[in-house]
Amino acid sequence: MKKLIFIFILALVFSACSDSFLETENKNSLDVGSFFKTENDLLLAVNAAYTPFAHGGMFGNFYLLKINQLDPYIWFENPTSGFDQMIINTSDFQAAWNSLYIGLFRTSDILANIDRMKDIITESKLNEYKGQLTALRGMYYFYLVTWFNAPIYYDETNVPINPLIGLSNGTPEQFWDKLEEDLTFAANNLPDSWSASESGRLTKGTANAALGKALLYKHYQYYLRFGKGGTSEATANIAKAKAAFKRVKDSNVYELIKPLAQTKEDYQAALLSNYSYLDIPVGTKSYKAENNKESVWEIQYNDDNRAAGGWLPGWQWGGALNYAYLSPFGYRNLEIDPTLWYEYETDGAPAGYDRDPRAYATCYLDGDLLDWRVESGKMIPFQSAMHAKGIVFSNKLYLGPVPSPSLGLKKYFYPQFVGKSSPNSDPFNIRVIRYADVLLMYAEACYQVDRDADGSGLAALNEVRSRAGMPAKSVLNPANIVHERSVELSTEGHRYNDIVRWMWDPAFEMDLAKLFNNKFSKDKNYCFPIPQADIDANKGVLKQNPGW
Repeated sequence: MKKLIFIFILALVFSACSDSFLETENKNSLDVGSFFKTENDLLLAVNAAYTPFAHGGMFGNFYLLKINQLDPYIWFENPTSGFDQMIINTSDFQAAWNSLYIGLFRTSDILANIDRMKDIITESKLNEYKGQLTALRGMYYFYLVTWFNAPIYYDETNVPINPLIGLSNGTPEQFWDKLEEDLTFAANNLPDSWSASESGRLTKGTANAALGKALLYKHYQYYLRFGKGGTSEATANIAKAKAAFKRVKDSNVYELIKPLAQTKEDYQAALLSNYSYLDIPVGTKSYKAENNKESVWEIQYNDDNRAAGGWLPGWQWGGALNYAYLSPFGYRNLEIDPTLWYEYETDGAPAGYDRDPRAYATCYLDGDLLDWRVESGKMIPFQSAMHAKGIVFSNKLYLGPVPSPSLGLKKYFYPQFVGKSSPNSDPFNIRVIRYADVLLMYAEACYQVDRDADGSGLAALNEVRSRAGMPAKSVLNPANIVHERSVELSTEGHRYNDIVRWMWDPAFEMDLAKLFNNKFSKDKNYCFPIPQADIDANKGVLKQNPGW
């Protein structure tokens, strides 16, 4: 036995002296030259650049749970502390920061190396891949600059590779300029649509909508905030925002999902199809849900069981975690304040409704069926005592009349999920941008450009109202813009972001003291804190935002 071992060792020694042994590739230490040898390599890399938006730090859980907590119309289960009182710690946005920087690194790293494929695939196909990457990166930049003000900036020319070197703050200008460049390139190189098997990929319409949104936000958070409103640069910026939204409108790719009959069931199906994971039947009719004509871009989720331990949407499993935290059968962490219910208009409501139908598509009331499918076992009525925590009632947060002891969140939680991994890993796709949002942002851009001189902005706003069966408004002004976005996009995670940008325009009359119970500081809460762990990791070169 000892002899055999000795011979084996000698063989290893002599083989170690051969050229072939010395050239053996270490599979655990691949350099960048090992990648992008085929188009499939590039495809897989681009796919990986999408997934950070699906992670728990973004739409897999954080976005609807945390950003909605900051909405004055929504209460967290412990409303006396935390976000409801604007108590935000420097670690609270770590998950979002991590997801966004994973996305920024992946997109920039791939773009830094993608041209090695130019002799393998056609220029137009290469630009299509680049378009997906720049559209994704443009949106990663957007969330970074609007949420964190001056976080770390880099692009494909200076991707950080040495963890021992501390990285410093970028400037807002770097983010705004580069995201415009990225999204403009994407809009010029992406297709209008993809095949059904490629659902979820970014399109020309997605890029234009994201570009318009970014430039609209820049109007407030950069030009108005820094006293540059009315300059030629600011005027050109908001005009470009309007033009980007108009390209989405004129593409004829998107449309609102409208009721196929003037019945209460049809109105609700048309509205709720934008938040359901299943097509919604009404008699012999059916309303397509995910990836329908109103969807400009949505995160794709499924109900796969967890592939490994942990709670990692978009990574270890294919579903989101929103259902587990927010649904009537989950932790029920959030509850709607009744003031939202009374924000919905009563005058002119369609037959069968006492107010705007969107109220019933947003809120669960006692008695509402949680499902339409008998076989699901969830065709039972919503009951405040069972399906909510009574946050508003028990804390005496609202003392006026209420339509129901508790108002549950209905969007993304109807019908009830009863799949194999329920209540975890839910399959509801999150609609990041939908056409109703585009129409309302277009209306807002029209107001900011020239007070809607041609009336097209008012027409767009009234198109959204008409779908809900509500009468047209006669004028486009900040009050109507604020109201329409508040009721159309309620509980979708938009309102806090809207308030923070509108507060820079006096015409929008954001009463911050009333909205946030005197807890909001304009000099501080215009952004979120940079996570302290990253400031430490970057050896103090990265500085915290003022006030934090």
